[in-house]
Amino acid sequence: MAAFISHPLYAAAPISDATVNTATNAELLNRIDELTRIMTARNKMQIRFQTQLNQLGQEVSQMKGSLEVFANQLEQIEERQRNLYQMIDEGQKGSTNSSRALTPVNQDTGDGTDRAAYQSAVDLVLNDKQYEQAITAFEAFVIDHPKSSYVPNAQYWLGQLLYKEKKRDEARVAFLVVTDKYPDSNKRADAMFKIGIIDEYLGNKDSARSFYQKTITEYPSSSAAGLSAKRLKAL
Repeated sequence: MAAFISHPLYAAAPISDATVNTATNAELLNRIDELTRIMTARNKMQIRFQTQLNQLGQEVSQMKGSLEVFANQLEQIEERQRNLYQMIDEGQKGSTNSSRALTPVNQDTGDGTDRAAYQSAVDLVLNDKQYEQAITAFEAFVIDHPKSSYVPNAQYWLGQLLYKEKKRDEARVAFLVVTDKYPDSNKRADAMFKIGIIDEYLGNKDSARSFYQKTITEYPSSSAAGLSAKRLKAL
């Protein structure tokens, strides 16, 4: 009797354990599957976010590059406008009528021939747009009227025109004449700045820095100093 009674009790235990174990395993598998799905989705999301971040980084780099190009182009436009305004200003000063005739200091002739020669050269630039002829005219003016007060301006014009014609070494010499021989010229700050630009273009960055800094130090309130500071910061 005892054996008959104990047998079913003994047999029931494994069945119950197997059921519990099966349910537990199924639940664990379900959890593992769920975690796997979550991790897969998270990984995909991270990859997508990283891809978007990389794209944003590329776009930002492209924008920075575009802004730098735009800033450089804008500076070049401003410089061309500034040069044009200077040319126009020179033309207006040189075209003063006889009732307000210019009487430059140290003028080498009393009949105004230097003024007429200077104005003729300026007209070749502003009116006729004959730049090569203007270069020749200003060179002749400097030779024919070495003591005229218009010589510093003529030298500066030469620098401008030679630079425009991409004769940078010759332009540099013309600007140096202004900076070295005519310390009181109102073109000296601009001439120093232009020498810095030429040196920078030619790869002489140390010299370019020197001229930019000199422009800033000696003419801190000038527009040339402001442009020099921008150039100096970019070097």
